[in-house]
Amino acid sequence: MSANGTSPGGPISPSAAPPVPDLNAIIHLSLNTIMIGHTFLTLLLPLLIALFYFSTPQGRRRPIFVLNVIAIILAFTAGMMIDAFAIHSILSPQSPWPPSVNIAIGIIGAFQSILVDLILLVRLISVNPLSHLGPIRFAILTSLPILLKVARLVNLIIFIKVLADAARGPLGPENIAIVWASTPYLKIEWTAQVVDNAYVSLAFLWTIRDRGNRQGVTSDIHPNRVTFAQRMRTLSRIALSNFIIPSTFSIAQLIVVYRNVNVLIVNEVVLVNTMLAVFGVVFATVWAGNVSQRETRINLWEDAPPTDDGAVEKHPRRFAFPGLGTWRVASAPQTLAVGSMEYTIPMGETGLVERDGIVSEREKNGGMSQIVAVETSPYWLSMLV
Repeated sequence: MSANGTSPGGPISPSAAPPVPDLNAIIHLSLNTIMIGHTFLTLLLPLLIALFYFSTPQGRRRPIFVLNVIAIILAFTAGMMIDAFAIHSILSPQSPWPPSVNIAIGIIGAFQSILVDLILLVRLISVNPLSHLGPIRFAILTSLPILLKVARLVNLIIFIKVLADAARGPLGPENIAIVWASTPYLKIEWTAQVVDNAYVSLAFLWTIRDRGNRQGVTSDIHPNRVTFAQRMRTLSRIALSNFIIPSTFSIAQLIVVYRNVNVLIVNEVVLVNTMLAVFGVVFATVWAGNVSQRETRINLWEDAPPTDDGAVEKHPRRFAFPGLGTWRVASAPQTLAVGSMEYTIPMGETGLVERDGIVSEREKNGGMSQIVAVETSPYWLSMLV
């Protein structure tokens, strides 16, 4: 084509020229997306490292840990795709990627939301096991969140099919925008998400509040250390944040979609909500792993102050032992297994008796009996890791 705007077939009329994209709008939208998505993306790797660091080999085989890793992988994948999509939109605004890329990002985000609520449900089941509640009470507790998740999956599959059909043809982006704004699938998903998250989070908060009131014991040998009740209060605050933050943004999603706000703003709200929900549940798991690691790695013995002749004696030290609220005696084996950690007791004859979260250790040495009260964490707390 020559410099005067002609071609071998003749001059190009203004109506036949391809539309020039609004570069300012594209750059503004892409930069917003990069700033939001990349900020969370840079924090995912340290969070994943912390998740592995504060976990044990046995804890890494539990469903709660596997689900957390999957949630981080999905969030990282979605973040990389969002970054790549935004960068491509800035560098090549006249050759945008097909709508299927946007649909794939949305599908990953929807599965992330369902996975986050599944993690909360697993936590609820870990503190309310079937053996503790019985079949009827367990079914009553878990039936609503399970039915909601099944309904959300069915709704998501139908929505994906509708979006895939709308994306076909040259008017795919326009058709997707119409489907996005007019169909009820998003409203169904976000309403079910609010109910699901609220139910599971409030049930979990009620459970740990009840357990904290009944099992809030202190250590007789280290009264200044963090008590079980204090740990429960901290866990309650974390669980409350897992409920308030996602629910607030889910309600914001419903408000903007019912008020027919610009779809770009809706996308930004959804992106922030999904990332914050993932960070909330994974951070709670990291915190629980940190507590469990500190409890299980405390040695059974510590050095006492030197005597007058300079000798250093060994005294019993506070340690963690799974408590079930009943009397248990562990005197036959010389090694006790606590999770994946093993404690070898350097005694000749030792008896450990536990009741209501307090372990009494009795050492028989030359006819003398020494009893030490030890604070313990119940077994269900370690299941949160």
